[in-house]
Amino acid sequence: MSRERLIYAFHDKRLYLFERAARSSHSHFGGPLPSKIIGQTFGPKPLHQVARLSAWHIPALGQNYTNPLPLIFGMHFDGCHLSYRVHSGHRVEILKIKPDRSLDDWPYPNFPPLLPYVPLRLEDTPRSESYDHFARRFPNMPSEPEELMVCVPAPATIGLSFWGDGDGGVTIVFECNLQSKMVTSYAMTD
Repeated sequence: MSRERLIYAFHDKRLYLFERAARSSHSHFGGPLPSKIIGQTFGPKPLHQVARLSAWHIPALGQNYTNPLPLIFGMHFDGCHLSYRVHSGHRVEILKIKPDRSLDDWPYPNFPPLLPYVPLRLEDTPRSESYDHFARRFPNMPSEPEELMVCVPAPATIGLSFWGDGDGGVTIVFECNLQSKMVTSYAMTD
């Protein structure tokens, strides 16, 4: 089993590292989108669920009814910048997406409509860490963190390339405000 770190999360001066789990888990990488997507229109291609994190692993997700927290990104939308609100009942409201038109060959021809489902587990007990130390792993991170910051570098062990030939140096970032249930996602390069 691979020990690749698939998800890096930072909340309340704690680092959460996620890797592939050997069996089903409350948190997972990829898989289908939440059952209902409302709000701003986009398309024609779908958005992708990059991960779904659970209060089982990050307890703060249960405090404001953001459990589970879907982490969504527009893989088919070149330069995607997405803002959405998580509602109860597995509903997500798209507030803003730029660009709102997908491309047939982005990030490359025949990119799948779903990312592979991979159950996740915490690599170890969450450890204390400053935001500056967390952000050093990913150049160009915002200087002021949102309540929960999640970074997903292009994975090497899920059987799918995120960006084709350009996987190195690209990270998908999720800035999450758990109080307002708002998430902003975008891709960032070194």
